[in-house]
Amino acid sequence: MKQLMPFVVALLSLTGAALRAQNISASTQLRPAAGRRVLALAGREISGEQLEQMLAGSNREPDVKVAKQLSDLELTERLSAARLARCEANLRGPDARRALIALADRSSFLDPPISEIPAIAEPDPQAQRRMIALSEDYVKKAIHQLPNLYATRVTISFQHNKEPLHWVSTESAIVRYRDGQEERPRVRTVPVGDGSGAGGMTTAGEFGPILYVALVDSAQGNLTWSHWEQGAASPEAVYRYAVIAGKSHYHVNGQYRGYHGEITVDPSNGTIRRLVLRADPEPNLPLLKADIVVEYGPVELGGKTYICPLKGIALSATWNRWWLNDVAFEQYHLYQANAQLLPGFAKVP
Repeated sequence: MKQLMPFVVALLSLTGAALRAQNISASTQLRPAAGRRVLALAGREISGEQLEQMLAGSNREPDVKVAKQLSDLELTERLSAARLARCEANLRGPDARRALIALADRSSFLDPPISEIPAIAEPDPQAQRRMIALSEDYVKKAIHQLPNLYATRVTISFQHNKEPLHWVSTESAIVRYRDGQEERPRVRTVPVGDGSGAGGMTTAGEFGPILYVALVDSAQGNLTWSHWEQGAASPEAVYRYAVIAGKSHYHVNGQYRGYHGEITVDPSNGTIRRLVLRADPEPNLPLLKADIVVEYGPVELGGKTYICPLKGIALSATWNRWWLNDVAFEQYHLYQANAQLLPGFAKVP
C-alpha cells in the first residue's frame, strides 16, 4: 500500500461526534482478573455462499430451529446486500430473520469475498488525491446542503452473556434534522427476554459529525489505498487508516481511543458511502471492544436526491458481555411547517 500525501481539512465542531455509550458507566471498572477468559462470540465458520445454500430450503423448517442454527454461525466474509436479501427471502419467521441480521451485521466489519472485488487497477497517486479532495469538499460543503428532514430510526438490539447472541429489544424514534442540527427524541422500546433492554453503544452523529471525525482523523492517520468495491451503481474506492489515541476524536465511554478503520468513497463525486471505526484494544479499560459501521446511500426528497445515512452497526463488549445494535434509517420525509391565514379575525392593537 502507498500512503497518500496529507490533505488539509478544516476542523469543524465535533460536539457529540462519534458515538454514544449507553448503560456502561464511565466509573465502572470491569477488568478481567488474571487468567480470566474473555467471553467470545466464535461460532462455526461459514462463507456467504455456503450460508445461502444452507438457507435455500429453510422455509420448511420451524422458525426457532433456523434461528438457533444461525446463532451458532460466524461468517468469514462480508455478506453483500444482494445475498442478504436472497437469504432473507428463504426465512419464514421473525426469530430467524433477526438471527440473520445479527449474523450479517457482525460480518460488516470484514472484507467482501474476493469474487465480489472488482478487478480494477489501483489508481495513480494523482487520481487518489483527486478523490480525497472531492471527499474533503463533500464533508465541508455538501452535507450542509441537506434540507430539513425527519426519518424513523429503528434500533434492533442483541446481547450475548449467559446465552448466545439474542434479541433483547427494538426501539423506534423519529429523528429530525433541522438547520444543520440533529434532534433525537425519546425512543419507544419493546423489551423482551430478561427485560434489560438495549445496552452497549450505538452510533450517533450520522448526519455530519461522524464524517468530520473520520475524515479529520484519517488525514493525519496513515491514510492508504486498500481496494475497489462494487457499489450499487459503480465501483467505489476503499481507503484504510489508523489513528493514535493522542490525535483521536473518537470518543468512547468518556475517553478518546486510538482506532483504525475504512472510508469508502464514490470516486466520481467524493461522497462517503461507508465508514468503519474500530477502537484499538486496551485490556485495562471497561469497554474492550467499540466498533461501528455507518452506511450511506441516495434518498429522494422533494424531487431531489441526497446522500443520507441508511444503516449503522455498533458492536461493543466488556470481558463478560457483548452488545450488538443494528440501526436503520427509514421513511425519510421533508420537514415542512405549514401556516394558514384564517379570515374574519380583527386586528389586535
